[in-house]
Amino acid sequence: MDINDIFKETVTNTTLNVSKSKRRIAAAPSLRELKDGGYGVTDRAESPAKRARSEDNDMAKTSSENEDYNEEHDEDGRFFSDGLTTEEKGVMTWVDHMEEIEDTLDAAAVQRLVVRLERATSRNTEDRITYAQSPENFVESEAELDEAIQRLLLLTNDVQYLRMLDELEVLPTLVGLMAHENADIALDVIQLVAELAAEDAWSQEGESQEERKMVVAFVTAMARCEFFQALGQNLRRLNEDIESSEAEADRQGVFQTLTLIENLVSLDVTLAEKAVKEMDLLEWLRDRIPKSLARDSVQADSNQQYAAEIASILLQASPEICRQAGSSFMDALLQCLAKHRKHTPVDDIEMEYLENIVDSICMLVATPEGKQLFLDHEGVELLVLLQKQHQVGRLLSIKILDHALSPPPPPPLSSNRSAEQSKDAPKPDKEARAIAKRYIDGIGLKYLFSALVHHGKGGMQKLYKKYPECDDRIVSCIAWLLRLTEKGTPTHWRVLAKFVPSPVDPSGWKSNVDRIVELNVAYSERVREAEDLTGDDRSLDGDDDDGAAERYLNRMDAGLFSLQMTDIIIAFVSEESQARDRIEQRLRRKGRDIATVRSELVEYVVARQAAILGSVGNSSSINTSLKSLSISEMLAKL
Repeated sequence: MDINDIFKETVTNTTLNVSKSKRRIAAAPSLRELKDGGYGVTDRAESPAKRARSEDNDMAKTSSENEDYNEEHDEDGRFFSDGLTTEEKGVMTWVDHMEEIEDTLDAAAVQRLVVRLERATSRNTEDRITYAQSPENFVESEAELDEAIQRLLLLTNDVQYLRMLDELEVLPTLVGLMAHENADIALDVIQLVAELAAEDAWSQEGESQEERKMVVAFVTAMARCEFFQALGQNLRRLNEDIESSEAEADRQGVFQTLTLIENLVSLDVTLAEKAVKEMDLLEWLRDRIPKSLARDSVQADSNQQYAAEIASILLQASPEICRQAGSSFMDALLQCLAKHRKHTPVDDIEMEYLENIVDSICMLVATPEGKQLFLDHEGVELLVLLQKQHQVGRLLSIKILDHALSPPPPPPLSSNRSAEQSKDAPKPDKEARAIAKRYIDGIGLKYLFSALVHHGKGGMQKLYKKYPECDDRIVSCIAWLLRLTEKGTPTHWRVLAKFVPSPVDPSGWKSNVDRIVELNVAYSERVREAEDLTGDDRSLDGDDDDGAAERYLNRMDAGLFSLQMTDIIIAFVSEESQARDRIEQRLRRKGRDIATVRSELVEYVVARQAAILGSVGNSSSINTSLKSLSISEMLAKL
């Protein structure tokens, strides 16, 4: 006989769903309380004869009422009475009355919950030892233990009492239950911590951050009791295989565990980092993300998609977790991405799964260590293969390439780092240069410029509408390919050759130049519209730093960065006379010229230098020093 089957069947009929109502359940009333409250309950101490007469009167009264009802309402002699006695109706009335009472939690109630949990735990332990060979004999105690844990969910209504769980030394008991033979008991504990760590518990409207601090203190106390180690061990004992008889319950347990990790990221990133480390969660994610339990192994199942989402959330939330992700993690992500080289996601779950994979890779390649791993595992070659296909992988691979080529943002000015030490812009790392060279050598430019010129045509039109930022990423990639390759080298010339006449393609360069100028004009119009709206906003008037920063951010949202990327491309290309003539001709038609492009470049260099210096106040002096520079000299400062 399987104890889990017995337990699940019993709990289904006995356990109250406290998590949904989140209401403290009142104790059952005594007979005296029912009698005094006028609920029709008689005293059990009365004589049998008196009680018999009372019952006869009740039956006569009920019979009379039923006859009246039948005469007025019954058809064909049918009986519609409820058949309840006066005492039974009184109890039902009391139950209905208690449902309307919203009780509040207090310290005494928390103590009773703790005592009940300790008692249920002790009884279940004794029964399991005494009746080890007869599971049906400890089913009742297991159901009581399950209900005792569920009742602790009442604390989500008032997290100020969480400290009492630590004071009453019940946390070791909860952590010990994580190793319970019945996995459902462990999942109850996981659900409890997940609900308490959820934003709904500590981020109610009108409440301060004190509630959040209380929940952080509770989870920290649980961590001191080795909760995260127990959580990792429990995660690995869950079996999600379809063939398993308990697969559905175990899949739900995996989902609850991942939900807890997601809630920890919102609650406190430091706790999330501690959980990832002590659970060895990255190792589990590395194995689970590529493993599909769907009937079609190519498609992603729900927990597989959620695992990819959790990996993306963790990598975006913490640079420390990015550093912990090693070579095997990068290899697993690239293998998942490679499956979609010729395969288009068939549903929203698989599409979200693929996007999470791409986001995770983007976060890893944003660091020098991640860039090197990307090179070692032939990630650049995979991007070229993806861009050959007219699938969604082409657009997502361009996003990865953009992150791989872009350097990390400059560090802010710290107290032990002088402004004099920060004047020089950080040079692009050697890994980014290696990625640029390998991409150019791998004939990636052919597909990148094809996406630039032929965007939104044919079968890709719907995909481009779904990813409107693709043009922004393409111009960013081209700008960085020009900046990361040294002038005069074959790799630099191969990028520049796409914009100048060549014997191989005597007319194709015109389409590339025209497309860059077209985007430059479109971005400039969007930025000008944002400036006009900002000028009408009286709240942003003034010369204070806050107003200037707000205006700058509004322009960035409108496309200022992409405008500056096209300016950089135009600056590089305009050094060739034929390309310069065509650029000037196209710009004049839209009321722009090279001088305008140059002024926008000055602003970009000023903003970049100011970010490095950690102060916007130095912008005016930087601006003055750049006005006398030529475009070539300005490009050298990028």
